[in-house]
Amino acid sequence: MTINPGPGSEVTDYEALYRRIRRRYEREREVRMEAERIAEDGLSQLYARNRQQALMEAVAAQANSGLSVEDIVRFAFSQACEMGPWCMALAWLPDSKGSGRVFRLASHLSGHENAAAGRALPTGSDNALLPGICSRLQIESAPLWLVGEGTRAGMQTVLMVPVMVSGRMAMVLEFDALSRHESDPYTLAMFSNIARQLSHVLERRETADLLRHEATHDALTGLPNRKAFLARLDAIMERDRKTGHDHAVMFIDLDKFKMVNDSFGHHAGDMFLIEIVKRLRRVFDTEENCFIARLGGDEFTAIMTGPRDRAALEKIGARICQELEGEMVIDGHHLRPSASIGIVTSDHDHKSSADIVRDADLAMYEAKRRGGDRVIVFTPDLLARMHHALILQGELPDALERNEFLLHYQPIVDIQTGRVVGHEALLRWRDRRGVLHDPAAFIRNAEETGLIVPIGNWVLEQALRHVVAFNRDQVPGHEIAAHVNLSANGLRQPDMPRQLRELLAVTGAKAEWIVLEITEDVLLPDMDASIRHLAALRGAGARIAINSFGGGRSSLSHLGIMPFDIIKTDRGFVKTMNTHERWSPFFGQGDKLSSGLNEDGFYGQGYAEEVCG
Repeated sequence: MTINPGPGSEVTDYEALYRRIRRRYEREREVRMEAERIAEDGLSQLYARNRQQALMEAVAAQANSGLSVEDIVRFAFSQACEMGPWCMALAWLPDSKGSGRVFRLASHLSGHENAAAGRALPTGSDNALLPGICSRLQIESAPLWLVGEGTRAGMQTVLMVPVMVSGRMAMVLEFDALSRHESDPYTLAMFSNIARQLSHVLERRETADLLRHEATHDALTGLPNRKAFLARLDAIMERDRKTGHDHAVMFIDLDKFKMVNDSFGHHAGDMFLIEIVKRLRRVFDTEENCFIARLGGDEFTAIMTGPRDRAALEKIGARICQELEGEMVIDGHHLRPSASIGIVTSDHDHKSSADIVRDADLAMYEAKRRGGDRVIVFTPDLLARMHHALILQGELPDALERNEFLLHYQPIVDIQTGRVVGHEALLRWRDRRGVLHDPAAFIRNAEETGLIVPIGNWVLEQALRHVVAFNRDQVPGHEIAAHVNLSANGLRQPDMPRQLRELLAVTGAKAEWIVLEITEDVLLPDMDASIRHLAALRGAGARIAINSFGGGRSSLSHLGIMPFDIIKTDRGFVKTMNTHERWSPFFGQGDKLSSGLNEDGFYGQGYAEEVCG
């Protein structure tokens, strides 16, 4: 049976078809829109990734450009804040001494619409967020993303990125946003890359700083070295020429430091120097505007700027001497250091740092010449003496060849009979220009250069020849004796006794006609060796006299062990005698006293002679 549909059923079929078609269209549109959204998000992400990659490459280029760390950080901040929601960026430097404090290196306020106009930038002192976070960053060595509570006041998102150098956190980068943003791995990767670039920069800078420090500082004491000292002095001199300000240089040289090294080894010497620097710092740390350095060995210098008169400078030098003299124990050895200190002020016309160091050095050597452990302020006459010493050093070696030396004789008189019983040979030098030089100056130079040995041998030979001539006309039994001063180097010549015997034979002089005089300072450094040398000379026939006894460090106990025939007492010692009878217990009854006419002696010393036979 066939049923024919009515007009109403056709309408229903068309509506159903329409709905199906519409649903299909909507599904297709939704799929198309989702595809477009995905494509758009992909393009946005790709664009963002490209911008991030470009930023990382730009920061890398800046890092390799030689710019300062601050400039590189500011560049990274400005670019990063433009790309993201960050309204503020800061760079913090943790205190290298471990105090927990942080210091702001750089900051940036974004032009982003979320930036709070006029917002005060936080400082290390009022920053409550950083200490705890820094400890966490140091442990984790990874970025920290904070959202909502626990962030900086007024901010909803904070990103902290550590910059690590050799396992320690050298810097913290902070990025702040006013709105909430969840952690983004791509953003974290970008900032981690920037942190690595900055890490390389900091590491290079630290290596360069270390190399510069090593090039300008002493490895043992940590003080600036000669190079740094001269550079600082040049800068100060240049500045003070323009401003008219004052400065002074102090040259400090330790007394007898070589003996510490030679006796106890270089390790003890190093420990000694380290302790010396501690003591120097105790003085200079209380003085304003002081720069101390180690020139090398046992030499130290200090530059003092600002108004200080001579008395103030000498007071500082005296404080150094006092600070140094305290006993120190090095490797079980008890030592008492001292120093010779020279000071020069900017009052003098110094053209260069070399000039001012030269003058400070001269003043120091003058302090050392006077026995050390003292302070000398430079005066122009020291420079004149140096020039004279250079002339001596240049001409003295040839003076013996040119026959420029001569002997003057100081008679030795028996005060009881008035008879001349001897004479002392006094060396003089008249150079080719006819200038008669001060014996104290040229003999000291001869001792320092070693020329005193051949000169002393010449003096001995000439004195023996002269005493032979003097004694030709003397009544037998009344011959006179020649007194010849013997230097420390001369005394320690192993073949000196043999030379003396040969000279006695060549000149025809009798052994009893020669008296060799030794100062007590020559004997004291090595008493046992001195006794052996003196005994050997006595064995060759000479008599031995100790010169200027009582003016140095000798004690009367030495008279019992030294092979002396004659004692010549120091002038100051003689002046304390009221009468001869008062001293008779020391000299014995019936001793013969003689007195010499005073004149500068072989070592440039004036003395009153008291001879005991």
